[in-house]
Amino acid sequence: MMKWKDLLSSVASVVVMSMPAFAQQVPPSLFSEMDGIHFLDDGTALPIWGYGWVADGFITLPGPLLTYDEGAVVSLAFENPSPESHTIHLHGLDVDQANDGVPATSFFVTSGQSAAYDFTATHSGTYLYHCHVTTTLHLTMGMYGMVLVTRPDGTLFEGGPAVTQNVPWLFSDLEVATNLDPVGSFPFHDMRPDVFMVNGKAGSQLAEEVVYASAEEPTALRLGSMAYSKITCHFPEGLNAELWMSDGREVPVEVLDSLEIYPGERFTVLVQPEVGYDGGVTAAFEHMVDGYEEAEEFLQIREESLHPSQVASLDEPTWYPNPASHNIQVTESTGRFVRVWTSVGELVFEGQVPANGLDVTSWDEGLYLAQVEGRDVTRFVVAHGVR
Repeated sequence: MMKWKDLLSSVASVVVMSMPAFAQQVPPSLFSEMDGIHFLDDGTALPIWGYGWVADGFITLPGPLLTYDEGAVVSLAFENPSPESHTIHLHGLDVDQANDGVPATSFFVTSGQSAAYDFTATHSGTYLYHCHVTTTLHLTMGMYGMVLVTRPDGTLFEGGPAVTQNVPWLFSDLEVATNLDPVGSFPFHDMRPDVFMVNGKAGSQLAEEVVYASAEEPTALRLGSMAYSKITCHFPEGLNAELWMSDGREVPVEVLDSLEIYPGERFTVLVQPEVGYDGGVTAAFEHMVDGYEEAEEFLQIREESLHPSQVASLDEPTWYPNPASHNIQVTESTGRFVRVWTSVGELVFEGQVPANGLDVTSWDEGLYLAQVEGRDVTRFVVAHGVR
């Protein structure tokens, strides 16, 4: 199998280590290794342990996303060429004790050996997996991933709402000093993470991970935490966020403005942004002992009409002058219903545009999105003082 030292000779093949893990491979056979690398936001190459697809030959942080249909009979093949024993603990899944991946009640997969974890994916939901050998160390070194069990009809659960897409967000963290010297990392109660990640990415790496969500049907955010920190997600009003599932089971629907996620917890949150929404979710990482907020990561969500594929229609010059400071006119709107929103989805006008145009004198400066009935969404800018 390819070692990380070999991968350094091909930067392109190494850089993709984080997010391409979130794609199912065939055959679904995992392996573990202890000589991987992960690139931090500043370009630092950090040693990791972890899981990867046998077909790819390299490990990733986090491990590959495992996706199954509800009711599927699964035999998850696992090879361990690494120098230490490892397991796959299927965190939250309803599996029998023999396949649970806890060494004392299940089995080790020792160096050079292979095994299979057999189970039925009985309940749709969001789950996790990780190594359960010297758990604190193996987990912080990178041996974890997410499991999604979904329904072929696109609903969250029987009788539940249908969703347009499932978006996995796996929160995790690490302490650089621990990854550089895992043997000298104890005791773990003194560990203080200093890298805070979502799907293995942090800071500017997350700027490229934009979620485009429909205003017509909900998107499911699949949230799980393998962090040592407590995560608090803050949901702006324009996202219309609702909690539907916790730890793989449905719960009474709750409208959210924030959600606390402790280590090992999983939630499913539905979002359905307002038309023209351009914002996202802020995830605060707080130290479990003293509650100090160590970092924030921003996860961008945009309403799908703002997708780059729609740029041409968004830029149609139907509103003028653009920018506008007093009145703005719109072509081809006579007798038609018109709506205008702020860039975060707040409706500021609906109705027919007066003959002398819309008075925007009292409007805040910024970007506005507008739609004439029967036409594509377009945009204009209010900038006071422009002539």
